[in-house]
Amino acid sequence: MAAYVLEIHENLLQTVVPVRYMDIELSFVGNDDVDIFVGGISHTRGELYRYLCRIGADTGNHIIHNLAVSSDPCELRIISNSSIPSHLVIRIYCRSDQGQTLGILSEHQMIKLAD
Repeated sequence: MAAYVLEIHENLLQTVVPVRYMDIELSFVGNDDVDIFVGGISHTRGELYRYLCRIGADTGNHIIHNLAVSSDPCELRIISNSSIPSHLVIRIYCRSDQGQTLGILSEHQMIKLAD
């Protein structure tokens, strides 16, 4: 099982323009299908969103569009049910309220942010 927990907020990328939306792209590396849970929880507002999807070699990438990011910190959780190392490739596209891409976080960069 893989679990990524990342605190997100509008200053996640430390840019002048705040992050308002995220697109999360999930890709699977392997032969078996895997279930993936993506959820967001705010300490002040409770559960913000919840997605459950199944991806595998035949399904290709799965993209969750337009997840809202606010000035309040919230917790982003990405959890899969596979025990095979390096089975999931994650990219998070951070966008402004105008839709402009401000930056892309890869799995490696998320691990560095968590340290």
